[in-house]
Amino acid sequence: MQAHLAPTVASLGTDLRSILDRLHREGWQAVQLSAAMPGTRPRDLGSSARRDILATLRRCELQPAGMDLWIPGEHYIDPTTVDRVVSTIDAACTLASDLGIDSLSVQLPAQDGIDPDVLEAIHSSAVRRGVLLADHRLGAESQASFGAGLDPAACFAMDRDPVEEVISLGTRLVAPRLSDLMSTGLRGPVGSSDGRLNVADYRAAVVTVVPEKSIALDLRQLASPWEALEAGRQAWRSAGIADA
Repeated sequence: MQAHLAPTVASLGTDLRSILDRLHREGWQAVQLSAAMPGTRPRDLGSSARRDILATLRRCELQPAGMDLWIPGEHYIDPTTVDRVVSTIDAACTLASDLGIDSLSVQLPAQDGIDPDVLEAIHSSAVRRGVLLADHRLGAESQASFGAGLDPAACFAMDRDPVEEVISLGTRLVAPRLSDLMSTGLRGPVGSSDGRLNVADYRAAVVTVVPEKSIALDLRQLASPWEALEAGRQAWRSAGIADA
C-alpha cells in the first residue's frame, strides 16, 4: 500500500458514510478507522455490514490505513474488566482483518502491570487474525510480538523528541502519527505557529525510517477537526510530501 496521510475518522463525527463521502470530495486517499466509533464497532457489524464498509471505502477511493482502539490502561489490569478487554481486542483484530487492515493501534499498560497470560492472549488474537498490534506507550520494551506506534503530541507531553523517538524505534514503528502540542500544553492543529513540532524534520525521519507506512493525521481533542484536517495536510505537503 502506498503511504498516505490518513485522518482519524472518529474525530470527524459519528456518521461514517458522510465522513467518508466528504473526505473523498476533498481529495483524501486514506483513512485511519476506529473500532470504537458508531459504524465501525465490531459488535454491531455482521458480515453484510462489513462488506458495506468495504464497498463504501472502494466507492470513495479510500484506503483503510489502520485502526485505533484506545482502552484505558487500568482496564487491562482490573480483574473485573480484563476479560472484556481481551475479547474486545480480539473482535477489533477480526474486523481489521476483514477490512484489509494490518495494524491495530493500542496503548498497553506498563509490562510489570499486566498479567503475562493476558498479554499472550492479546498477542495470540492478533496473530490468528494476521494483524500486528502497534503499542503506543513511550519507552515500551522492545517485543518481537508487538510493533510500535508514535504520537508526536504524546512525546512532547512527556518531554521526548518525536524525531529521536522515530529514529530509536526504527522498523519497529508500524503506526506513525502526525499531531502537535501547543505551548498551552493542549493538542492543536499541525502547522500552527504555536505548535512545537518541526514538521519537516519529523517528515524526514518518518519517510526515511518507514517510507511505506501511511501516517495517521491525529485529530483527537481538537476544537475544529475539519479545519485542522486541511491545515495538517498543507503543513505536511509544505514539508515535502506531495502525495498526501
